[in-house]
Amino acid sequence: MSAPVYITSAAAWIPPAESAKEAVAEGKYVAEDFEVNNILCLPAATGDISVPDMGVLAARRALERASDVVGDGIDLLVHASLYHQGRDWGWTSGPYIQRELGLTGAFSINLDGLSNGGMAALDFAVGQLEAGRGTSAMVTTADRFLAPGINRWRGAYGIVGGDGSTAMVLSKNGGFARIHAIESLTDASLEPLWRGSEPFTTSFGEVVHDLRSPKKSYLEEVGKESVLQRCEEALVTLVRSVLGRTGHKLDDFARILMPNMGHGLMQVQFLKPLGITSERTLMDWGRYTGHLGAGDLIAGVARLAETKQLEQGDHVLLVSAGGGYSLTVAVVEIESVPDWPEVTTDFALPADVTE
Repeated sequence: MSAPVYITSAAAWIPPAESAKEAVAEGKYVAEDFEVNNILCLPAATGDISVPDMGVLAARRALERASDVVGDGIDLLVHASLYHQGRDWGWTSGPYIQRELGLTGAFSINLDGLSNGGMAALDFAVGQLEAGRGTSAMVTTADRFLAPGINRWRGAYGIVGGDGSTAMVLSKNGGFARIHAIESLTDASLEPLWRGSEPFTTSFGEVVHDLRSPKKSYLEEVGKESVLQRCEEALVTLVRSVLGRTGHKLDDFARILMPNMGHGLMQVQFLKPLGITSERTLMDWGRYTGHLGAGDLIAGVARLAETKQLEQGDHVLLVSAGGGYSLTVAVVEIESVPDWPEVTTDFALPADVTE
């Protein structure tokens, strides 16, 4: 039996936020969406900072928090994202982040998993370590939702995009939390939700990214109930499989983390199918961050640890979903509570938003 894999550190970098109310007043955000989503503001990076450099900022913070265990000895770096990384093609940001960090002995690779990218990268990294291909790994994510390519306020139904980056260090040598099980699943019957009925394009830049049109056309074709039923079946199937491996029930978890989507969508996609309440999640904090692309779950782990919302012996369930329709679920046990400064609330809030 292979040695267990631990979460040694987690971190996020989140820039100052823009007001949702102001976005409504300026016509950027639909008032009805504002009410249903219950997202108060969205972090928005300013200036010329690149998306990969955002990833470097979170990665450095995570490495500092893990230095006592791994030093600079990272064997694998997996970078995940949802949106543009600075080049259309012919280049990947993972090796850039690796070079900036000075991780000369690592293998780095990018993973395209949309909103589930961070957790899919975690699943891949855990599998590599369990297979004996290294003793430590890092997962990074970074996304910045800039116009004109995408409208962060109108990009998708029930989802608004906040800029930010995250990083998590894994090690077989120890950490503050142990990963007891992790699994992923794809229900490809739902793939048209992200593709729609338009013909495939032949090059980059032919269309502005519109995530609503594909969903609208597919929902009109098959009906909303069909989509929700298949989403629920995939979610429940994967959760049952993971809990079957560890012997846990949903009631055993002190916290259940999910993507930072609009509250209306989270209710039908996660809370209702799992029979849980929002108090067990980080939905309240998600009102200030929106959807951090591929990094919601890693940011959530950092948030729980920094704010001491965990105790030794607590179990946390990580539930992620993204395009495809792919899901990843993990069971994590807290072995100690790290003494990290609270930086997941360090970003500046708009004047009309209070915590």
